[in-house]
Amino acid sequence: MKIEMQCVKYQSKLHHGKWNIAIVGDAIDKRGEAAREFASCQADVVAECTYNADLFEIRIDGQSYQVDSAKAAFESLGAGRVLLEATTLGFVEVYLACRALRACGRTEVSLLYVEPLEYVAPRGQLLHRRDFELSDEVPGFIPVPGAMILLEDKRSQRGVFFLGYEEGRLDRAMEDHPIIPSKTSVVFGVPAFQPGWEMDAFANNARVLRDRSISGGVHFCGAQNPKAAYQILKQVLDECESDEEMFVAPIGTKPHGIGAALFAAEHMDVGILYDHPKRKKHRTSEVSSWHLYDVNFK
Repeated sequence: MKIEMQCVKYQSKLHHGKWNIAIVGDAIDKRGEAAREFASCQADVVAECTYNADLFEIRIDGQSYQVDSAKAAFESLGAGRVLLEATTLGFVEVYLACRALRACGRTEVSLLYVEPLEYVAPRGQLLHRRDFELSDEVPGFIPVPGAMILLEDKRSQRGVFFLGYEEGRLDRAMEDHPIIPSKTSVVFGVPAFQPGWEMDAFANNARVLRDRSISGGVHFCGAQNPKAAYQILKQVLDECESDEEMFVAPIGTKPHGIGAALFAAEHMDVGILYDHPKRKKHRTSEVSSWHLYDVNFK
């Protein structure tokens, strides 16, 4: 798989061509609104996509499909170049779209991601300045169809967690599932989107890493770099023993989630552990850098 990346401060400087289809999600902040506006201006057709984790359904432009029919759902949008607007799409939507488009025989897809200028901390927060309320609700680690993994005691496994600010997500995964700490590695976004932000992720996850004795290794890759995230996963997979199963938990940055989605779409034997958070509206303020990722599945 080939991944080419562009990063600019302003979307007007992106080197791009017009897309036939743009697939977008719900805009919950200014950067999402800006990203959707860009997609609308650059594509002939814009389709909104959401995933229902309780019903295992994907909804595209008001029409619901079972995940097993995702390939047909994306084929129904027509042929041509596709843009996935990953700022507004959730991780599962990105993964299902990549998997379905690849199964349809598409060889190329573009993904757009817009960084936040800053995250909004809760008002009146003095003692815990590193805490951010990024999610209204986190339902829990519900299996993703087509990427399920059976986690059992004494089962041979290798896990990779991409980490962000919310320590509770890692802690809950370790509490709810018989994950082997010595075979679990973590990935931090370094360099971060902005200098110093990586310290928030380190500080917020340090207790869980210590208390849960997670010791499978620590990796670092740019918070905005899905290609590096993909390469880390490939390295871990290559190191797996023949009797080991691998899973990935993309609970860090969205670009890391893009890398994980692309990797899982290509390696169907790799499981996904994901907790389907409901993103909090207005959790970020203003718009920072724009990233365009051009992917060739071949």
